[in-house]
Amino acid sequence: MAKENNFLAIAYILMGMTAFAFQDTAVRLLAVDISILQVMFARSVIAIVLLVLFFYFTGQKLIWTTNYPKLTIFRTIMFIFAFVFYYIGLAYLSFAVTTALFFTAPFFITIFSSIFLKEKVGIIRWLTIIYGFAGVMLIVSPDFETINIFMIFPILCAAGYSGSMIIIKYTSNEDNVYTQTLHVYIATIILCPIITYSGFYLDMDNSGNEILEFLFRYWSFNDATTLLMLFLVGVCVIFGFVFIFNAYRYGKPYIVAPFEYVFLIWAVLLGWFIWSETVSLRTIIGILIIVSAGIFILYREKIKEQEITTDQPLR
Repeated sequence: MAKENNFLAIAYILMGMTAFAFQDTAVRLLAVDISILQVMFARSVIAIVLLVLFFYFTGQKLIWTTNYPKLTIFRTIMFIFAFVFYYIGLAYLSFAVTTALFFTAPFFITIFSSIFLKEKVGIIRWLTIIYGFAGVMLIVSPDFETINIFMIFPILCAAGYSGSMIIIKYTSNEDNVYTQTLHVYIATIILCPIITYSGFYLDMDNSGNEILEFLFRYWSFNDATTLLMLFLVGVCVIFGFVFIFNAYRYGKPYIVAPFEYVFLIWAVLLGWFIWSETVSLRTIIGILIIVSAGIFILYREKIKEQEITTDQPLR
């Protein structure tokens, strides 16, 4: 058991969120020219290599097998498709809006925990969830007349991600966090080529559908800049994962978790600096509602001595 150090834990979570922010920036830049499935495949290959090297040099044993094979298969597929949805949203929405809508994940985790894990959720937290989704509606469109259909994808990601986290809560008593992360990378390496080939076989790359043609582009590893960016993505995901894992290892979850929202600050800054994106007042208010609702849920968990959303990072 690591000695508690909340200051170190906060430093780790800030570095972890920064790594993931730059990972998403690189993915967004890459998605202009190449398939997002290729990006996810390459990221997983690089991440596995770096993870194996990390365990080798730290003298730790990396466990490849699982005690829950069926749940692991279901969880990894759900996780992969969740982040396919996220990256579709990231390609067609502003960085800040995509990130804000993804941060509805604590609401879904609380809902799913109540349904599937039978966690007791009081009226205050249910009202907080409703309040949080009001922030979502403010971002999406308060009058339902000008809704951008792509805004549904980060929300679908949040729901799918939350479902996978609920399974992790159940399987973590026997499968450690590194093993469960490794399974996601392995499944991604297997599934992405299969999905891509199936799409080409069904001629989805020429379907006339914007989303399908975005997903089923031909893979290319010939450009040196692309290869460098793919390597950067893999490095960021491993550093992000290790930093976040250590943040929750050294710090109290209810202290660490609120600092994950620094990702939103990075999303606003990077979106503005690289793509000249601006955030409307309505969107800012919606983001503040989502963040305040998420933090209040963490606070209520501390009061009730529960760990529904706080024991799993949001990336």
